[in-house]
Amino acid sequence: MSLLDDIKLLIRNAQYRLWRWRNPGASFKEYFALIAEKDLARGRAHPTLGPKLTIGDPSERGRRTFDLLVSRYHIDPGDVCVEYGCGTLRVGRHAIAYLEPGHYWGLDIAQSFLDRGLVLIGADVAAQKMPALRVISESSVAETAAAQPKFLYSISVLMHVHPDELVEFMSNIVTIIGRQGFGVIAAQWTDTDTRQIGRQSWVHSFSALRGAVDASGGVGEFIERDVRSDRVSGFIELRRVSVE
Repeated sequence: MSLLDDIKLLIRNAQYRLWRWRNPGASFKEYFALIAEKDLARGRAHPTLGPKLTIGDPSERGRRTFDLLVSRYHIDPGDVCVEYGCGTLRVGRHAIAYLEPGHYWGLDIAQSFLDRGLVLIGADVAAQKMPALRVISESSVAETAAAQPKFLYSISVLMHVHPDELVEFMSNIVTIIGRQGFGVIAAQWTDTDTRQIGRQSWVHSFSALRGAVDASGGVGEFIERDVRSDRVSGFIELRRVSVE
């Protein structure tokens, strides 16, 4: 990053610390939701949320992502499928159309994101396909796990998970997939220390991600798809540790 980017990041981190001081006990994901919703309400483009994306067409980007998941992981329309961090259903709209009614579960940190997603798919599709949309909480994670999903995916989410909340993120996913399911997280990682690359974005270290997977009771395989000098992009494929 440039010197100007570094200065902006220092200012924004100071704003976050001030917000935390004014909101003791609040989490970073609550702050993320607050900032994102303000940007969406102002009509600003966002990398992954809402009708205006900073790169590409919202519908086509989501379609290509879901088509890749279907072809790579052989998702069947009859599978119960979970999207962890579904946002405003950029990808989820295509999963909902593909899956049988009631087989899509979408979870995110803010009800406002889910409400925007329902507007995107429309009332007719929502009534026909009956997607289960939930705000992430201990109870909603347990409810989703009880549906015994076969497949869970999380796209463009991990980079926005605060380093302090990595274990919670992995643990929720491992709880949801249970012993019968399989989870896939689109990820970037680095062999060096975790570093912040934006106001609400990090490239996590491989050791931190591996540690969070282990702490969650999961088994993770790191699949490399693109290797650059400063980071690796790929998938983390997760299963729950079998306990006999």
